[in-house]
Amino acid sequence: METDHHALVVGSGYAGVKHAEALDELGIAFTGPLSARRVMEDSRALEDPAVNVVHVCAANDLHVALAGRAMRAGKDVICEKPLAVDVRGADELVSLAHKTGRLAVLAYNYRFHPMVVELAARVVFLGPLHSARGSFLQDWLLLATDANWRVEEARGGASRAIADIGAHWLDLVELVSGQRIVAVAAQLGRLHGRGTEDHAGLLLRFSDGMTGTLVLSQAAAGHRNDMELSLDGSTGSATWHHERPNELWLGSRAGDALVVARDDDLISPAARALAALPAGPNEARRNLLAAVYARLSGDEREPVAPLATFEDGLRHARFAAAALESASREKWVSIT
Repeated sequence: METDHHALVVGSGYAGVKHAEALDELGIAFTGPLSARRVMEDSRALEDPAVNVVHVCAANDLHVALAGRAMRAGKDVICEKPLAVDVRGADELVSLAHKTGRLAVLAYNYRFHPMVVELAARVVFLGPLHSARGSFLQDWLLLATDANWRVEEARGGASRAIADIGAHWLDLVELVSGQRIVAVAAQLGRLHGRGTEDHAGLLLRFSDGMTGTLVLSQAAAGHRNDMELSLDGSTGSATWHHERPNELWLGSRAGDALVVARDDDLISPAARALAALPAGPNEARRNLLAAVYARLSGDEREPVAPLATFEDGLRHARFAAAALESASREKWVSIT
């Protein structure tokens, strides 16, 4: 991809490194990854006239300040999730994006897996949906000795498992089903005296009557990045599993289950376009960034998956807040 864009990657941790690798693969010029704390102390890098896109890959508590400064400096922004540590911060960024007119994208990269795109294309054939089921399991915070800034409420936010990994599942289920989550009943669990949740069980109510169940954990031994999304409709069911990302399971009462692979000739043109690109652990992020920079370059074609906006991030911040309230009150809570 040849562009005249120059990106700035702010945040030198895992996310920043992965953004830099994807930019390098796409042939897009960039500076960084730079330490987010240093950029907060000296914001000249954000104001560099050579930079027109800022990738905010910092700790959660710095998203509002960094993305806000970038948009005020006339830069388009790609921000890692969650958008902010609370609803107020997310709302502030949505308002600023509208005021400045900058492109403001939330980095929901799972949207750009080829077989997620295929699932979105096939969901209509499942019939009216009545149930969504799924989980997102990790084990990197199982032990008391496991430490990371995300367990600190001041830096990661009041919600962790829901806002961190649950947000990806919520984004996919809403995108693929076309329905919005309108209420939640949540049960949370915390380990080792931590202030934020390590695991959660959620019941979900959707806008068109679909029900949902979701299990989240960052303390499930043996699960590295194990996300599953299943949808049940009147004529069929479908499951996509992140640990088998190149397959889509389809079931019906008419016969045996069918497993569709990324190299299958029957997959949709949109999924086929992504499947033709090199696979790898960073491919979804690369595909996301390719879609962002195509948009910035004036490409009027619709991307194979829509770009997530800051409005999506605000909605999921409201969801996380509602889930925490639900667990505290032991009641269903509507998402306002």
